[in-house]
Amino acid sequence: MKPRLVRSRTATAGVCLVALAAAAACGPSGTEGAGAQGSVRDTAAAPGASGTARVKAAAGALTGDQLAAAALVTGDVKDFAAEPLEGGTPTGSSRTNKAACMPFVSVINGTPDPAPSATVFRRLVNATEEGQADQMVVTEVLGAHPSGATEVLPRLRSAIEACADGFSTKGGDLEPSSFTEVKEVPAPKAGDEALAYELMGEAQGDPVPMVFQVVRTGTTVVTFYAVDVTGDDTPHIPDELSVAQAAKLKS
Repeated sequence: MKPRLVRSRTATAGVCLVALAAAAACGPSGTEGAGAQGSVRDTAAAPGASGTARVKAAAGALTGDQLAAAALVTGDVKDFAAEPLEGGTPTGSSRTNKAACMPFVSVINGTPDPAPSATVFRRLVNATEEGQADQMVVTEVLGAHPSGATEVLPRLRSAIEACADGFSTKGGDLEPSSFTEVKEVPAPKAGDEALAYELMGEAQGDPVPMVFQVVRTGTTVVTFYAVDVTGDDTPHIPDELSVAQAAKLKS
């Protein structure tokens, strides 16, 4: 059976993760902040730049403009179309009383630790499956780190070992959510270092598998993630996405 990533494109993966962390269902994509500006976050509130702009920053870490220029675009990977993530920049406030698992929760919240100085969100869809209920959808998050980029993956790797039997989260006034299992899975051979892991979430008693690929290229950390809200299949993220993105960041 072909792996399903999300049940419908109308369930935006970034928003889904925040919702799932609070055991809530994913609704339709919002319209606030839609477009390139809605998928870029940095201190200068920089809009997305064109794909032809220079990617390298003079001081090392990329700006919001440069991250947007470096992000995958339609045509970079065969069959995949790239879109700005609708609904603005999704962030959550979930916490866990198991401190060792907080690196996972930070990623789910859209606020990885150490925090990046600029973040760009993209949604990557398999254009050949347009209109299909199980169209392949992968969310990409690029983060620029003036410092601390090399700390992101080791923290996640340590969390995999410490949280293998799962953890729970709670955010705001919402009920706790459960993650019953964490395990490392094969990582793509991309960038300077890469890590992949699977979280088995639980929403209203149903399993919700999530798969993450985290790739560092220099001072930029890119996270790809996919969620199967049906619980039928473990998501699969094509390695070609990570390989193409890392190559683009190094160009």
